[in-house]
Amino acid sequence: MATQLLMAKSPEEAIGAKNASAVFIAGGTEVNRLGSDAAAAADTLISLKKCAGLNEIEDAGDMVRIGAMCTFQQIIESAKVPEYLKEAAHFMASRTKRNMATIGGNIAALRDDSYLLPVLFAVHAELEILKAGGTESMPAYSYMESAESAGDMLIAAVSIPKDIKVVSKRYANTAQSHAVLTMSAAMTGEGISLYGAVKNVGLLYFCDLEKAFRENPDISEDEIVEMVRVCTGLETADDMFGSDAYKRYLIGVTAFGLHSKLAGKEV
Repeated sequence: MATQLLMAKSPEEAIGAKNASAVFIAGGTEVNRLGSDAAAAADTLISLKKCAGLNEIEDAGDMVRIGAMCTFQQIIESAKVPEYLKEAAHFMASRTKRNMATIGGNIAALRDDSYLLPVLFAVHAELEILKAGGTESMPAYSYMESAESAGDMLIAAVSIPKDIKVVSKRYANTAQSHAVLTMSAAMTGEGISLYGAVKNVGLLYFCDLEKAFRENPDISEDEIVEMVRVCTGLETADDMFGSDAYKRYLIGVTAFGLHSKLAGKEV
């Protein structure tokens, strides 16, 4: 359990103080929540609230650069942020939480019911990562893959494209409940980009479905549903969020629906 709080005054100070027994705290909605593994394992909390330069939203040509300490509510209210990210930020129903939760914190938590990660993955968002040796750029999906093995890292900013067609869908029993499935699809220069977060399963890249849509734009919903039903690489199971069969069916019909919307078809 954490017994010390360090108020870092700069991102460099924050990353310099990071070690195996310390954890960053941004808005606090994740680290301070009841049962947080991160807080329970840490001796020191490194607050980022006073770090300069992490809460700005900037127009960067065909991209928008969003500081990691920008809250969900800042994102929603900014005229610079594309609507597709505002929609994902609105998935967090509580305005109180939106005024606290940050984009960097939501990414770093890597939750399997993440509000933002499916859409950030789908649009191939780029992260500015600060390490002890300096700053580097990293695709959001690569951050997920290397978060545990790449050592101490601090997300400084997120860059997303302005002009890209994106659709998202979230399923939960109530607006405040954990989502059983959040899925986003974007139309890139290479075709559809499709990612999701499935509760108690993980953050997923649906590469086989992407390939199916690219190779046959007229593929039927039944064919997509069947692909997911028999997929051996998808490790779902029965739990309080639904049966294995239900989750697979939901993934299939949602993927088909998002692809149809991107293609301008009625669903």
